[in-house]
Amino acid sequence: MKESADKSTPDKATGILKSKLKHKPRRLKWNTKCMLCIGLSLAGTMLFFIIPYIRVLYYAMIDNQFRRNFVWLDNYIETLKNEYFLLALKNSMLLMIICVPVLIVLAIMISLALSFGLRRLKAARTAFILPMLLPTASIVVVWQMVFSEVSNVIPIYILFIWKNIGICIVLMTAAFTSIDREIFEAASLDGTGGFKIHRYITVPLIAPTILFTVLLSIVNSFKIFKESYLYYGENYPPEHSYTLQYYMNNNFLKLDYQALATSAVLTSLLVLVIVLAGITVQRRYSG
Repeated sequence: MKESADKSTPDKATGILKSKLKHKPRRLKWNTKCMLCIGLSLAGTMLFFIIPYIRVLYYAMIDNQFRRNFVWLDNYIETLKNEYFLLALKNSMLLMIICVPVLIVLAIMISLALSFGLRRLKAARTAFILPMLLPTASIVVVWQMVFSEVSNVIPIYILFIWKNIGICIVLMTAAFTSIDREIFEAASLDGTGGFKIHRYITVPLIAPTILFTVLLSIVNSFKIFKESYLYYGENYPPEHSYTLQYYMNNNFLKLDYQALATSAVLTSLLVLVIVLAGITVQRRYSG
């Protein structure tokens, strides 16, 4: 009897252990969790970006949304010959060429002052973030009062710089403060002056951040529409302020989806070329 009891005890223990293992919840592996997170992100990107863009490419290659006959590159040829598209493209490029360098230089200078001196400026650093937080409509009201007598594009340029300088300063200041101070101390001991330190040490070390800030500013320059639209209060502003966003918005209001899609594709290709050129330059000089 004792022997049978001893034999049954291990069997019971084994059965209890197996039952616990059966009911134990399965935990996902780390790689599985990562794949799920990436999959959700890719699904959102596919649903809200890639599929709509493919649809835009489709609209740019048909004659209209009713007959839907393929005309291939005819819409692109007509858009590139359109005088209003060329005017909008010229104004957008001028905005980028003039405002982005000024914006980057100002951001670098202010960030240097915030990171390496000027306590009074440090106390007022919150003011540089305010343009990002203030409603655009209230800013435009002030701009209309200040520049009521100005009839050129300068108010829009200043508004773009003032609106976007905050994020540029944040990025630049973060890059400056991440540099090891021992590097500057070693350069000072070698007799290197302040300007040469920033020219040959500081700027090369933060070159990737500068490139990212430049590209971000270029993309934002193509998106400036709300500010200009509120400032002029009409769909057709003066010729000097007629940008690509105006062109696309007006074609949307006219339900000309082919012109809208074609101009959107050309604009995205232009931005892509600029970004790839910037990355190529950065790789060449950083390598």
